[in-house]
Amino acid sequence: HRDCGSALTISVLLSDPAEVSGGDFVTYCEGTPIAHKMEQGDAILFNSEDLHNISTVTGGMRQSIVVELYSSYRS
Repeated sequence: HRDCGSALTISVLLSDPAEVSGGDFVTYCEGTPIAHKMEQGDAILFNSEDLHNISTVTGGMRQSIVVELYSSYRS
């Protein structure tokens, strides 16, 4: 999906990846998926409108916090 409307998105992994199966953060480069192996506390910052997703969680519970940043430019 894409986080339309915001400028930047930050996703922070709260879970211990040793307690979760699957749930990789995935971005795309020219249509090719790239899985990012994150550790607990790691964050990824990206342009909100870039295609991204989380791979299927097959065990445990994946928890994260996501913050979307909006442009407030005023002339």
